Amino acid sequence: MSAWRRSFFVLPHHASIPKANLMDKQCSQEHSNKGDAFSRVVKPNLAEPMQLQLLPPDILRDILSWLSIKQFVRMSILSREWRRLRICHPDLVFTKDTFGINTAMDIDKSMTVGELLNMHAKKLELLNRKFIDNVDSVLRPLWSTSTTLDKFVIKFGLRREHKHYIDRWVSFSITSRAKHIALDFTSDGSSCDSGFDKYVFPLCDLSGPNGSCIMSLDLGYIFLKLPLSFCGITNLKKLTLKMVSINGGDLQRLLLSCALLESLSIEMCSDLSSLCVPQELSQLQYLRVRYCGMKMLELHAPNLTNFVFDDSLMHTVLSESSKLSEAIFVSNLRVLNGYDDVLDDIFTELPAALPHMDTLLLLLTSSQVQRFSNTRDSFICLRHLNMNLNISLYPDDDSWVMGFVNLLELAPLLEELELHMDHYRHCSSNLRMVTAAQGPLHRHLKSVYMSGFSDVSGLAELAFYILENAIVLERMVVDPVTGMKEDLNTERFYSVSKAGSSEEFVLPTEGDRYCLEEMRLFAKMNLDREEFRHVLTVL
Repeated sequence: MSAWRRSFFVLPHHASIPKANLMDKQCSQEHSNKGDAFSRVVKPNLAEPMQLQLLPPDILRDILSWLSIKQFVRMSILSREWRRLRICHPDLVFTKDTFGINTAMDIDKSMTVGELLNMHAKKLELLNRKFIDNVDSVLRPLWSTSTTLDKFVIKFGLRREHKHYIDRWVSFSITSRAKHIALDFTSDGSSCDSGFDKYVFPLCDLSGPNGSCIMSLDLGYIFLKLPLSFCGITNLKKLTLKMVSINGGDLQRLLLSCALLESLSIEMCSDLSSLCVPQELSQLQYLRVRYCGMKMLELHAPNLTNFVFDDSLMHTVLSESSKLSEAIFVSNLRVLNGYDDVLDDIFTELPAALPHMDTLLLLLTSSQVQRFSNTRDSFICLRHLNMNLNISLYPDDDSWVMGFVNLLELAPLLEELELHMDHYRHCSSNLRMVTAAQGPLHRHLKSVYMSGFSDVSGLAELAFYILENAIVLERMVVDPVTGMKEDLNTERFYSVSKAGSSEEFVLPTEGDRYCLEEMRLFAKMNLDREEFRHVLTVL
């Protein structure tokens, strides 16, 4: 099969035919004839051109499935023979990279603002025209065929003015019974969510039997309005909305009409001020709400297992989600340190909002950790805590430590703690006396991993406190190497226990090594005591 992937215009003499295909060819005289034709192609006269029409359609389609979409598109545009055969790749993914379109612009600093805007508009118009022509050149031979797709993706900065072309592509994807449809028009300067130029997606075309094959729908920079006759996307399991204009009532109707929905992601949907669905979303397992500015989220999702949210979401009620195993909280306000009073309300309500949560991952600054000092309700089911912490205070300010100790106290059943800190380094020449922070005993904490360990005030005291008060502690690892970066826009989580489970989680192994020996010496001088050596490892 690797030989097919390298070249299928002229197959090498030693290329083998799949046994299953040979057996099929022997089932009838017709298949036998096809097998003979295939044999003639496998052992061609290299002086003669390849006779593609001699290959059965199922073989051609199988060959195409081994090509990348870029190779397929290049071949479809350049080869008249392949266009005449009308064989379709099962995954049609059209992006600027698919066609090698360069959207970068050379700017002349001597230009006025008006000239720059005019140049930008003309360049954008040319790029859109080129993208549309390329997509049409691939799809045009397939309009009248009975094509079956697995995936259909359009990702380019198109707008409502291109409705004629987009409508045709959407109709083709539905007719081709695509399982996964994505229309992402957020690129190329659509960060300003005006909404006036958004493409109006024809949801009515997916309603009922027409959209019965669709399992996932990914929409970006789209306007959605549910028609009165909308009766749901029958088998939809995954819905992703990014910069989509839709009101809360229509979104509620949409969710309730998709009975099999398992995954819902809502990002940068500024029209949504709240989302309250009184009826049960019985199949929903994954929920992500980011940058939406919702004041209220209330869902009845008994099978919800994963929840991702941020400090734009003020109030959350998921009290019936008894199977919630993991919640991820990312603070957007960590890039605006000092403007995070809103966290007082969020952290105060968090234990009651997510009472069944087993694993909690937090991306915060050290100043925000202090907010947990005001929290009184307990995380009664929390067993795994991972905090990615941007050090944002002066080296001698340890006020954040008591907030962290209070957080540990709020999780009496906690068994595993990971604390990963950014690459802040303060290599002080002055030695200080380290004493354990004050706090209660922990009767369940067994494993602790700290990366980015440094002499910032309070950190050694926190480690010392855990060593003394975690009475069943089995292992503590202190690692001076920092995986986290200072870039506050990075939203990947550093984790030891979850590394490799997805692209969002990485190991903190290849990071900043500044002052590494000094930090390792500091850790050993203050923590490496006889009574702790059976559990402590300083890397």
